[in-house]
Amino acid sequence: MSEASKIRTLVFISLYAALYTILSLLTAWIPTGPYFIQFRPGIVVPMIAAVMLQPWAAGLSAAIGTFIASLLRYGTPMLTIFSGTPGNFLGFYVMSLLYYYLRKKKINWIVSLAVSSVIGMMIGSIVIALGLWFLANTFMPSLGNFTNIVFSITSSFILVLAPLPISFIICIAALKLLEKAKYLSL
Repeated sequence: MSEASKIRTLVFISLYAALYTILSLLTAWIPTGPYFIQFRPGIVVPMIAAVMLQPWAAGLSAAIGTFIASLLRYGTPMLTIFSGTPGNFLGFYVMSLLYYYLRKKKINWIVSLAVSSVIGMMIGSIVIALGLWFLANTFMPSLGNFTNIVFSITSSFILVLAPLPISFIICIAALKLLEKAKYLSL
């Protein structure tokens, strides 16, 4: 990888992380009842990054974005270090990796996006749930319901997958615009 390519990748990671932070914070204040996990339609940003960047860069931009958003929202890195940050990294890394794999197999880009998004979000949800369960049972018993693994997994799946349909539609529209502007070839 050339020096210019490395710098370009770092700039894109920073931009996607900043956009994800901002969009996450816009909806971070929506009450989610006993679930505590943020409702984030802003996942559209790392979804786009998963298509535009290499898997490690997509995962890193999502991890940085969620870390900053969670730090600003909760005032402590404790929650996100064990749940959101690794969950976002792994979820969007897998999404990007799977998207590129499916595209190499000549699978339609929208089908590839749908399959990779759902699988990436499921993996991210599991990591988030296990992180919150771990915290609730060790350092943060104040997380209450999250001491129950079924509650942790259920709440994580509900709140991570709930914004996926609207984020998927926005992602398709954004990618089509990027293609029309010749920044991307689908």
